[in-house]
Amino acid sequence: MAGYSKETARLWMAMDIGPLWIGRDEDDPLSPQSIAKDSTAKEITTAPKSVAEQNSTHSDAFKPASTVNKTPPHEHSVLTSPESHKPKTYELKPIRRSSAEPGIVEVDSELLTRAQNADWKTLQTLVSQCTACKALSQSRLSTVFGTAEKTAKMVIVGEAPGRDEDLQGKPFVGKSGELLENILRSLGLRRGADVAIINVLKCRPPNNRDPHDNEIAACATFLTRQLELLDPKVIVLSGRIASHALLKTEMSTGRLRGQTHHIEVNGKPIPTVVTYHPSYLLRSPTEKICAWRDFNLAKKLLLELS
Repeated sequence: MAGYSKETARLWMAMDIGPLWIGRDEDDPLSPQSIAKDSTAKEITTAPKSVAEQNSTHSDAFKPASTVNKTPPHEHSVLTSPESHKPKTYELKPIRRSSAEPGIVEVDSELLTRAQNADWKTLQTLVSQCTACKALSQSRLSTVFGTAEKTAKMVIVGEAPGRDEDLQGKPFVGKSGELLENILRSLGLRRGADVAIINVLKCRPPNNRDPHDNEIAACATFLTRQLELLDPKVIVLSGRIASHALLKTEMSTGRLRGQTHHIEVNGKPIPTVVTYHPSYLLRSPTEKICAWRDFNLAKKLLLELS
C-alpha cells in the first residue's frame, strides 16, 4: 500500500478494523436471541406417517383419475367469503424501544450539600445512596461512579450507563469500551492512570432511553464535584447528551466536534473536545476517522498544557 506507515497502522488498530459486532439487548428484535426464538416458533413439526398411510398414498398414486376421491367445491369444511381473497396490506412501522416516563425526582438537599465538599471516596458513597430519580434508582443494578486515578490529566465524560455498565458497575465496558481503549492505547494513554472516565448520569435509564432533563439536573452536583476533584487539563465530551449537558447547547455532535471549547472547573477554563460516542461509532464505522482526529486534538492540547 502506497500510503502505509506506522501512523497508518496505529490508526487502523485504533479504529478496530475488522468484523464489527454490534451488541444488542435480548429484547432487541435483531439480537441473536430474538432471531433464534422466531426461528423456533416458525418450525412446524410433523409426525412421521405410519406404514399404512404410506401404502395408501402409494396406492392412490396408481389409481385412475376417475377413481381418486375428490371433494366437491361446495363441500369444503371452511367457507370463505370474497373478502378473504383480497390481498392483505400491512403498515410498516419503525421498531422503537418503549421509553419509560421520567417519573418523580425527589432531590435530597442534605445529601447534595454533603456532596459539594466531599472527597472522592465519600462522593462515591453518596452516589450509591442517592434515590432522587425514582425510575432509575428502582431499576438499576448498581451505580456507575467512574474510574480514575490521581495521575489522570484527561477526563472523558459519557452520557449514562448501559446494560453492561449497569451489570459491572464500570463506565464504558463491552464493545464500546473495547473500541475506546483501542483508541487510547494507540495514543499512548492508559485508562485510569492517564484518562479518567465518568458519566453525566450514574444510573442506567430504563431500556437505555435518553436521560431526561430533570434527571441530568439531579445528578449535576455529583458530576461537578467529580470534575473539581479530578481537576483535569483536558476534557473530552463523548456524545450528544454529555455535550448538551456541559456546554449548554442543542447543537449536534457533528457541528460541535473539530474545535476547542472551554468548561469552567475550579474557576479555570478547561479546553474541551467533543467527539462521537463509541456506541455510535460501532453503528457508523465510517465516522471512526473523525473520532480519531478528535482524540488526537485532545492529546495535542494535553501535551501543550503539561
